[in-house]
Amino acid sequence: MKRFVTSDSHGGYKALGQCLERCGFDKEHDQLIYLGDVVDGWPETKASIDLLLSIKNLVYLLGNHDQWAIYYYDTSLTMKENELELWLLQGGSSTIKSYGIGKPMDKAHLAFLKGAKCYHISEDNQLFVHAGFDTAKPIAETEESFLIWNRDFLTRHYTMHMQKTAFQIETYKEIYIGHTPTIALDREQTQPLKMGNITLIDTGAAFTGCLSIVDIDTKEVWQSDKLMTLYPEHEGRNGMSWQNMQRDLSV
Repeated sequence: MKRFVTSDSHGGYKALGQCLERCGFDKEHDQLIYLGDVVDGWPETKASIDLLLSIKNLVYLLGNHDQWAIYYYDTSLTMKENELELWLLQGGSSTIKSYGIGKPMDKAHLAFLKGAKCYHISEDNQLFVHAGFDTAKPIAETEESFLIWNRDFLTRHYTMHMQKTAFQIETYKEIYIGHTPTIALDREQTQPLKMGNITLIDTGAAFTGCLSIVDIDTKEVWQSDKLMTLYPEHEGRNGMSWQNMQRDLSV
């Protein structure tokens, strides 16, 4: 069984399909560990979750956008007005349109998101988590909000990486995280970023970048086309579509 990891496709069904096809993923036999945020941004959240549900050996982790979507669609939960507004601006409106304005999320899809784990540790001691974790305590004691939202872990180790300070987090063989786009740290960093034994897998699919998938054992990387070009009429979370961007450049 081959093992792959990806993260943060944000409604980009076409990109997810490209990555799975380009790496030769076998839905019946291979394993996909997805680090969260399949929802919000590009227009095909519904199709994206359908695709993930077709994968037999899937490990799906909770992302902060997934949590937002759960709060919106689970009638037993209450979403604060200011949080609702922020979610809509950060891609939630595209998720709503994907399922139909005023309509519920498919029950199987909501159950899928609600069943997501906050982290995963493989049998060979590799850690997978959406945002990061508190190295001062066991991960099982780290708050959910830290695991899916907090960037302290990434910021601290990225600073060490940029200062060329060698480090190794001894607790785990390797650590894979998403949440923070590599192109937000350095616009030229379009590939997954390796820092010590940490790999940042989010290459900006929600914005101007592409989606990446990595073979966990061989470290080979495959990427989709830039999502802006796959959805040229849609803004995603950029505030401007590829179509409009090209038109402005030609003026």
